[in-house]
Parts: sequence; structure tokens; C-alpha cells
Amino acid sequence: MDTTPLTVGTSGHIDHGKTLLVERLTGMRADRPYERERGMTIDIGYAEMRTEDGRRIGFVDLPGHERFVRNMVAGATGIDLALLVVAADDGVMPQTREHVDILSLLGVKRVLVVLNKIDAVDAEMRELAREELREFLDGTWLKGAEILPCSAATGEGVDALRARILALVAETEAKEDPRAFFLAVQRTFAAAGFGCIVTGVPAAGTVRTGDELELLPAARRARVRAIEIYHEPAELARAGHRTALNLAGVHHDEVGRGMVVAAPGVFRATRHVVVELRLLEGARRPLRHAARARFLTGTLEAMAAVHLLDRNALAPGETALAEIRTAEPVAVLDGAAFILRSDNAADTIGGGRVVAAVDGPVRRKDAARQEALRRWAEALPDPARRLRLALREEGASGAADLAARARLDREAATGILEAMRARGDLAVLPGGAYVEAAAVARAAAALREALDALHRENPLVASLPLADVRDRAQVPEALLEPALVRLGKEVEIEGRNARLAGHRVDLDPELSRAAEKVLACLALGRFAPPEATKLAAASGLDGPTLRRALTFLRDRKEVRDVASDLVYSRKILDEGLRLLKAVAAKRGSFEPVDAKAVLGGISRKWLIPLLEYYDKLGATRRDGNARLFTRKGEAMVERGIDAT
Repeated sequence: MDTTPLTVGTSGHIDHGKTLLVERLTGMRADRPYERERGMTIDIGYAEMRTEDGRRIGFVDLPGHERFVRNMVAGATGIDLALLVVAADDGVMPQTREHVDILSLLGVKRVLVVLNKIDAVDAEMRELAREELREFLDGTWLKGAEILPCSAATGEGVDALRARILALVAETEAKEDPRAFFLAVQRTFAAAGFGCIVTGVPAAGTVRTGDELELLPAARRARVRAIEIYHEPAELARAGHRTALNLAGVHHDEVGRGMVVAAPGVFRATRHVVVELRLLEGARRPLRHAARARFLTGTLEAMAAVHLLDRNALAPGETALAEIRTAEPVAVLDGAAFILRSDNAADTIGGGRVVAAVDGPVRRKDAARQEALRRWAEALPDPARRLRLALREEGASGAADLAARARLDREAATGILEAMRARGDLAVLPGGAYVEAAAVARAAAALREALDALHRENPLVASLPLADVRDRAQVPEALLEPALVRLGKEVEIEGRNARLAGHRVDLDPELSRAAEKVLACLALGRFAPPEATKLAAASGLDGPTLRRALTFLRDRKEVRDVASDLVYSRKILDEGLRLLKAVAAKRGSFEPVDAKAVLGGISRKWLIPLLEYYDKLGATRRDGNARLFTRKGEAMVERGIDAT
């Protein structure tokens, strides 16, 4: 049965019995032989048990010694339940306090406090140790936490602890993780006959045999040959599984702890990481802007400078947006917990949540960018909200691009997008790109307003070029079609023109007579009409009346502007095309001298602009000094120049 695992992590002071307790609970030893010889857990240990319904519970045994805090942080990241172990004979110790702080900074919500080694003290001392532990907890964020006494050595109380863990597992809903795959490498080695093996616990997403992954910060691609979870072959591994990946395409020498294998094209290597940083209340001093510190997240530890974005110093207990500038490029997971330690590694001073990896420095005066990062931080727990933000930032985009921008698995992102579309929150463009329905509504309203304004400005124009309307409305080309669909019968489309439904040109008698005079004047001139500057005199119209008449005739496509100073009637242009086609039909082409002959012997003043206009329409094509008729031109001869 393949179910989402739950991870339990042990934490506490060295020699308080964490490793033996894990063995009692699971029947598995989590430490290594050399650690047993030293009597000290140095690195992260793993064990497992299963519930009756087949759900896996992974145990992560975390080292307690202060020198191994880096390993402790690496193992604690992503745990669902922590067992804070305190020995009854020792009581609360310095590492106990630090581990409580670290669990808080890593965002662990569920903690069971285990009073271990009760066999080492009498009943009175046991009760005294319990009271001391309760007093300590009441002064921390774990006030009221459950305390379970037991002895890993004798087994006393272990069954009750196991039952409590199983009860919490039953209360925890198994959920699919829609995020893109991300695994921080804990170990790497070469296996005979297999090549490179990397191990770790995925912090996000799912990986399957055959998937392509990206090694970061090296930016190398690798393919997953095989997968093991909890030392068993598997076809997939998901967040929380103890996982080993056999990778093809990279050598094990190229991979090391602190590196990442992740979904390709989603994450980036950078020296700039924006975080929500909380300085511990017990910090010795305020954190100054640009202070040096050690940045720990996943299995990574990097020297860094902490740039506070809205203040010069962060006081103990305060939280602020900050940029971590690392000495070397790193790869991080949006939303992952992190720890900040002093540059000499003596103290844990703060931590919080990674907001995002960014390409370059975030300027302290760039309020807009900081606000966008805060919105992204708020959206991190909600995949649908991530996708909405990606849409607003990127505009209309396909599912693959949106998934990468939102750091989500593509298949999961597509499912979320389709659900949003079904609810009416999104629309899909002709090319398959998604866009917010609200953006389409805004575009439709803008088009309506632009058409209304243009109609008022051009009362004699029945319809307007869509390109002009779109530009006036400032609507992106990609949104034009869905916006018109949304407008429906409110807008009438005529070829490449549009008008509001119900808009009609009211032609007064005076304008009608003026238009007839212009057409008569152009018909009289045929292929050598009066120039535009002389058309008023030739038609007997004043300038304003002539301009109104030409605007009306252009809108009705009765006249066309062949050149800046030449206006032809459509009928004359159709006639000229037929005459030229007749000449070309005999010879296969025609030259200017042939055109001049059939067009009434007009001079080059009219001939050349007219021939170039036919070229511009696509009716004819120059071939040296000759011109050939195109298929489009032949269609125009049959149906007229406005029919295509």
C-alpha cells in the first residue's frame, strides 16, 4: 500500500537515550557501528515502522551534541512529529533548550515530550524530574505539551508511547504533495553495477523511475534508473520517504551533501535567498544589517550575509523580511524551514521560512518588489494561490510555465488549473494558455469603453479597425479574442472591424449629396483623378465638408487612399485590375508601358503609385520590370478588391 508517510524525529541532549528509544519503538537500529563504538550519534539515523493499514512511519534519529547541529537540522527539516527526549537523571540540559528553539524555527507543530531513563531514578526523583521539565516547558512555546515517562532500557512506558504515536498518525490526513520534486542530498556513493546513488528524504513532490532530474547548483541533468524507499525497490518515492535514487548521467564524485536533485527547470542556483527571519527571544544581541552568519536549510550549510530589507537591526523576538546572500550559489525550496547560526557556529540565533530564490539583490528601496515577495510568502501554503500569483505576474501562460513558476508538479498544477477553470475563475485562450477570468472581464470592459469613445469621436464611421480599438483599450493581443467572446452580441464584428451593437451612422442629406459629388468627380477623372489637395475645388466642396464626405466613403469602402495625395474610387480600382489582368493573360505578365496604354495613357504621376498600390494589396508581384498576377489578384478580379 503506497501512502503518504509520516516522519517522526527524535531530538534532545546527547546521551539521553534517543537512539535506544527508536530501537525499542521500531525494532530497528538507527545508528552505525562506528557510532555504537563511540556511544554517540554523529549523523542522522533512520528507522521505520508501519501501521496496520500499511502506512509508513519513518523515524529520524537526530544527533544531540552541539557540534552536530548541522546534521540535526538536516534531519529535522520536514518532520511531522518530534519526540523531545529528556533523561530523568540529567533533566533539562543546554542542548535541550537549543533543540526546542530549533524545532520552533523549523515549524514543527506536534511535539511529544518523553521523560526517558525513569529506571535510573527512584519514584520521588522521577516526579521531581517531571516537575522540573514541566516548569521548563511552560517557559517555552511548548507550554502544555504532553509528557510521557518511559525507559528505553527496560521497555517501561514504551508501549504507551507507541500507542500515542499511532493515535497521532491516525489523526493525520494523508495528502498528495502537489509541489515539484525536491530532495536535499544527504549521502552519495557508487554501487558496483549501478553507478551513482544519492540518498535523502524528499522535502517535496514525487519522483518516478525514468524521470529526468536536475542536479543543483551544478545545473546537470540526470535520469532516475531505479528507486528504493526504506531499502526496498519501488517505482516512486514521495515527500517523507527515506529514499535512494540510482542516477544515470552524473558521476558520484560530482554530487555531495548540500546539493539538490529536483524537478528540471523549476528551481535555480542563486546567491540571493529571500526569507522570513525570526530572531530568537534568547538571542544575545540584535542582528545588524549585513551581519555574517551560517545559513542552514535541508542538508545545506553556507556562509552568508543577512541583509535586512526594512530596518537596520532585528531585535530578539522580532520577525522581518531579509535577503540571505550566500558566499556560493545554493538551491533552496520555497517554503522550507531554515536555521541561522552565528558565524562561529557557537549559537543558534534565529531562523524561519524560505520565501524564494531570486536572481539578484533585493534593493531596500524597492518597495514594490518587497510587497510582491510578501504576497508570494502568504501564498506558499496554497498551490491554487501560487498559480494565481504566477498568472498575474506572467500574464496568459501554459500549464507547464505556470507550474514551474509556482514550483508545482506539472500534472498536479494542470489539475488545479482545470478545477479553477471549471469554477469560472480562469479562461483558456485558443492556444491553450490559461488566463484569469477577471482579466478577460477587464479586457472586455476596456474594449467596450474604447469602442464607445471611438464612436463618439468618429460619428460618421460605422465600424472601426479592431487593431485601433485594441490599442485604445490597451488590451494585450492574447486577450482580444476571449474578450470579444465575452462581449458576445454587444459587439458586431465585420471582417477586421468592429462596432457596438446598435451603432449606426445617421447620414444627413447634405452629407449624402457631398459624397455623391466626390464619387462623381473621381469617376470623371478615372485613372487620373484630382489630387487630394485639388479635390475640394474639383468637387465644389469646402474643406470640412470634403473631409466628412471622404470619412464616410472610406468607412463604406467606396474610396481608397492609393497614395498620400491620391484617392481612387473602388469601382475604378476594380476596373483597372480587370484591364491589367486582360493584358497579362495574353503575355503572362505586363510592364509599365503596357499598363499605361490600357489605363488611358496616364502619366507616371498616377501610373507608378497605382501599380505600387496593386503590389501592396498582393494582387500583383514585381519580377524585374514586369509584373505578374498572383492567385490573390486573380480572386480580386473575380470578386473585387474588397472581397478578399
